[in-house]
Amino acid sequence: MPSFLPLLCIFLILFSFNTTTLEAAQENKSETDHQALLCFKSGINSYPLGILNSWSDDSLNFCSWKGVICSTKFPPRVVSLNVTSARLSGKISGCVGNLTFLSSMNLAGNDLSGTIPEELGKLPNLHTLNLASNSLGGNIPDSIGTSNSLSYVNLANNTLTGGIPLSLANCSSLSTLILPRNNLSGMIPSPLFENSSKLSMVDLQTNSFIGLIPHFRNVTTLKFLCLTENFLSGSIPPTIGNVSSLTSILLGQNRLSGLIPETLSHITKLLELDLSSNSLSGSVPLSLYDMTSLKYFRVGTNALVGQIPSHIGYSLPNLHSLILGSNRLEGLIPASLANMLNLQILDLSNNSLHGSVPSLGSLANLRQLVLGSNFLEAHDWSFLRSLANCTQLTRLSLEGNALNGSLPIAVVNLSTSLQNLSLSSNQISGSIPVEISNLVNLTSLMMESNFLSGSIPSTIGKLQNLYILNLSKNKLSGQIPPSVGGITQLGKLYLSDNKLTGNIPGRLGQCKGLLELNLSRNNFDGSIPLELFANPPFSLGLDFSHNNLTGELPLELGTVGAGAGPTSLHMEGNKFHGQIPARWQLVSTVQINLSHNDLSGAVPEFFEHLHMLEQLDLSYNNLEGAVPTSGIFENSTAVLLDNNKGLCSNSSRLALPICPGISASANKTKHHLSSLATLLLIVLPPLTIAFLVLLWFLPTLWKRAVFSLLQLAAVSKKMFRFFAHQKRREMHTVPFNDEKKLKRVSYQDILKATNWFLRFILSAQLVLDQFMLVGSSPTGDWLPSKYST
Repeated sequence: MPSFLPLLCIFLILFSFNTTTLEAAQENKSETDHQALLCFKSGINSYPLGILNSWSDDSLNFCSWKGVICSTKFPPRVVSLNVTSARLSGKISGCVGNLTFLSSMNLAGNDLSGTIPEELGKLPNLHTLNLASNSLGGNIPDSIGTSNSLSYVNLANNTLTGGIPLSLANCSSLSTLILPRNNLSGMIPSPLFENSSKLSMVDLQTNSFIGLIPHFRNVTTLKFLCLTENFLSGSIPPTIGNVSSLTSILLGQNRLSGLIPETLSHITKLLELDLSSNSLSGSVPLSLYDMTSLKYFRVGTNALVGQIPSHIGYSLPNLHSLILGSNRLEGLIPASLANMLNLQILDLSNNSLHGSVPSLGSLANLRQLVLGSNFLEAHDWSFLRSLANCTQLTRLSLEGNALNGSLPIAVVNLSTSLQNLSLSSNQISGSIPVEISNLVNLTSLMMESNFLSGSIPSTIGKLQNLYILNLSKNKLSGQIPPSVGGITQLGKLYLSDNKLTGNIPGRLGQCKGLLELNLSRNNFDGSIPLELFANPPFSLGLDFSHNNLTGELPLELGTVGAGAGPTSLHMEGNKFHGQIPARWQLVSTVQINLSHNDLSGAVPEFFEHLHMLEQLDLSYNNLEGAVPTSGIFENSTAVLLDNNKGLCSNSSRLALPICPGISASANKTKHHLSSLATLLLIVLPPLTIAFLVLLWFLPTLWKRAVFSLLQLAAVSKKMFRFFAHQKRREMHTVPFNDEKKLKRVSYQDILKATNWFLRFILSAQLVLDQFMLVGSSPTGDWLPSKYST
């Protein structure tokens, strides 16, 4: 037993030594990673959520820092840096390139700026890079694609410029490339879609890529392709049909042309096809209508022709969205659409479809039905009654068709979820149902350009969510119900071109968000209620034209709130009288029409200070006096002033008479000046000589005389310079525009005008000086030094 004690002691000593060494190594971990993290923190300007508070020199256990994940192997190294949505601001330091074991970097959702550091290419194990939703700029560094491990790249929602680096396009391990909403440009590198054995997702939408879509070769794993909202041109490559793994193809909002390739129908797993807003032509391949897997089919806003197949509802039973609008399709709307029980959006608008709208009441999930701008007819309006079963319907657009007959009461039985109802530009007659108030969630009610008659129901005031109400161009009569003023959310009210009468209700002023009000071409009378202007003015437009309104133009119109005024102001064709308010502050107004009224007085000068003003019509009034000459009045095509009482102008641009009395008065004044100057030229020289002789014989008056002479000389200089100046202006300048300007001529101005008579006076002074220097006058001792030396 005792023989084992020495061995046991040796074992315990060795074990203790190894344990101490391991603990020391574990304590130190990786100083390189430690310093790299501190260096990264030094590039961050602020972190208001405090996520980097634990990152300090005092804390050596950096694996416990927030956002840092280390490996479980010894020694532990940083493998993940995950600091998302922490409001970090500053720049990404190149020190991150020293985290050589880093496999994932996620800094998305911050406010990081600067460029993406080149040093990221030094990370051989980097698998995931997510820098989305920051403010990063500059080019994507070419070094980023050198890592053989890089699989996921998300740089969306930044301000990156330049193109996609070839190294990234050639990255064999890349599976996900997400670069939308940047400022990237150039062509999409063709290697991106060649021999990509792992690529599954490419999202390049909302950039400025140009050129052709590359051909697809040996791409077997791509599922999601989004190139929407770029400047891509040319045709859709038929080779895209070889990518059988695709589930989403989104190529909308580009400049693609040519035909839709029939090879798309080979992609049997395709769920989403968006080719909208391009310049595609020809017809939709019939084989596409047989792709039973499709859920979203969007080819609107192109130049496609042909008819919608009658069997579409049976061959595409899984569709959620069918958008064929804004093309050149003809024929009928297939009744088989009622078989698409999952359909949520149906848009066939802006085509040349005709016939009746089929019953679609079986589409319980339908949310948007957009059939406007076709040649559709109503007949018995049975389709509208069937829509009462579509309880999720939020938008119904039937404008611009040939729907006729009385508006059925069934309209009030539509879904209470309905927000947008547009029946405008049809041939609908009858009255607006009182029960329209049942549609409590309406935000837009558009029924203009029909043959609706009767009065506006007061119950319309119960539509508290209404933002746009357009009933213009009908045959509505009666008064505007005051209850309309109780629609607090109302932003745009159009009631023009009807037969409405009575006063404009002041309660409309309670619509605090009313941006545009058009009551033109009705039979309203009375004055404009001042209550309308209790809130900031109608910033989009105000049109009271062609009514029977009386009274004066309200001062409050141009002085409410910030005084910006409406973009357009139309008051023409009424009976307004009085003067145009001189204190209007319509600084944002572009069009003003006050013509065909009974306005009097002068044209206010404030018009020439409205820098946004482009059109001004003051014709057919009783305005008089001088018209301002600057600002908009410098453009004769932008101003109409004809048929007024007595307007005049000093500018030839406006083709108005020159204001009377101005030129005659100026000529008369100059005539008097010329006569007086001639008289003084004749009389003053002999008087001056006589005065000098008198001084010679009267030495006792020498002192007073010298100063009198000097004073006379000074006055004479000023007077004659003034007369000569006026004579010169008569010869070389236009007549005075205002006699008052003569009063503003200073002595200094006169002295600068001429010096012809000054020479005469100075000569007299010189003679006097010489006489005093050589003579025996006893007054030399009191002369000023100027004359006594």
